[in-house]
Amino acid sequence: MDTIPAAQAVETLIHEYYKLVFHTIYGLTNNWEESQDLTQDTFHQALKGIDAARASSGGHFHAKAWLLRIALNTVRMQKRRRALFSFIPFSSMHEKRQQEGSERNIARDEMVQAQATPVQPGGYGTVGNEDPAEAIAEQDAVQRTMALLPEPLRICLLFSIVGGLSTAEIANMLDLKEAAVRQRLVRARKQFQQLYSQQSGEELVEAAPPLATNSQLQQQSDGQDRKQRNAPKDTHRRLSLANQAPSIGSGYA
Repeated sequence: MDTIPAAQAVETLIHEYYKLVFHTIYGLTNNWEESQDLTQDTFHQALKGIDAARASSGGHFHAKAWLLRIALNTVRMQKRRRALFSFIPFSSMHEKRQQEGSERNIARDEMVQAQATPVQPGGYGTVGNEDPAEAIAEQDAVQRTMALLPEPLRICLLFSIVGGLSTAEIANMLDLKEAAVRQRLVRARKQFQQLYSQQSGEELVEAAPPLATNSQLQQQSDGQDRKQRNAPKDTHRRLSLANQAPSIGSGYA
């Protein structure tokens, strides 16, 4: 990665991290089509800056963290542009941008699209063996919940859960102390639990209970039988949260 040409290095990064970058951006924007465009913009920026990034890394180039930093900056720039468009006529800006950038960007667009097409994500955080109806409902609840989190908490949670970054890496990316990142992650998970329960009607639990002995299992079974006979049916499902939220993303390199 540190020695191969820039175009080849970015092609490799697209194959390895396209889905990761896309889902991270989608978690920040909550807009599928915009996330596709911003993902391509991210890899355009990566192509332009990878040589400088590798040179400055001193042989310790961490591609995933570097790409996610670019993705975050790309989303932030898009928000700034959207704010400007409320004061500047969009039609004139769009026409000028097309005229100035069409020839310069066509080659990069073709390269990114050609490499991204085979790995375009089919669904947000989907798992192949899930019931499609349940998967879609859960994905929708997760996305609505993520959108309700304050942005500082959402960014930390996305980088931790989707990106798989360590607390130290997140702190370095956001120019924060590790203690501040840990605090944000605790708050983000707690708020996510509460909001997800409201959005989906499912109860999240922190972890599975410890294993019980045979006698305890028999007692629990007898007690559950009595409860089922005497109590109304509970329509809430319980999901294990453990250290991450359900189906935000998995299986990324």
